[in-house]
Amino acid sequence: MPSGISDLTRPIDLRRRALRRRRRIVIASVLAAVVLVVAAVQVIGYSSLLAVRQVEVQGAGLASQAQVRAAAQVPEGTPLARVDLQQVGDRVAALPPVASVQVHRSWPHTITVEVTERTAVLQLRNGSHYLWVDAGGLVFHTSDRADPKLPTALADQGNRRLLTELATTVVSLSATLRTQLDHIEAPGTDRIVLVLTGNRTVIWGNSSQSAAKSTVATAMLATKATVYDVSAPDHPTAK
Repeated sequence: MPSGISDLTRPIDLRRRALRRRRRIVIASVLAAVVLVVAAVQVIGYSSLLAVRQVEVQGAGLASQAQVRAAAQVPEGTPLARVDLQQVGDRVAALPPVASVQVHRSWPHTITVEVTERTAVLQLRNGSHYLWVDAGGLVFHTSDRADPKLPTALADQGNRRLLTELATTVVSLSATLRTQLDHIEAPGTDRIVLVLTGNRTVIWGNSSQSAAKSTVATAMLATKATVYDVSAPDHPTAK
């Protein structure tokens, strides 16, 4: 007859064998996961299977798609995961017409560069050319012809502070002033002058209180005069 000890050891052996099987399964699963991770890293980070085949540019206009791609400097064949998106964006953002840029990976083979370009608020006459200036006073584009939708100014293109003053002034102009504006002359930051049609001028001064100056100047146009001075909008004069 089987002994009591044998009856007790049989379940213990079964449990040990089951525990060893579970350990082997766990170890095998961990090893398989490690192999998969290593393989994935190799494929994503080093293999040509997920490499750059094209750079897609969106939103480019003044800066051509070719210029954006050249600035991006993304070599074809580089694994997509290893492209430094921040560096690509910084290089594209250095193009003068670019206000902002976003770069992202479009799996499996594309780097997408989304460009937002600057908006011109005025143009500087520079000989036979016209320089576009944004709201921050930055010159970002040169055109061979005047844009009829942009106010034209005569000013030092190298004086960023002056250009910022001009931009602030232009943005504040009423529709009436824009319609009657011929050009702006700005020999200095405190000497901005609007030259209107009909041989009339508006002495603006600097860009401070531009909204008030615009309101006062627009109202004063009802008064027949050749010179309107709104440099101190609380005490305007006309003559």
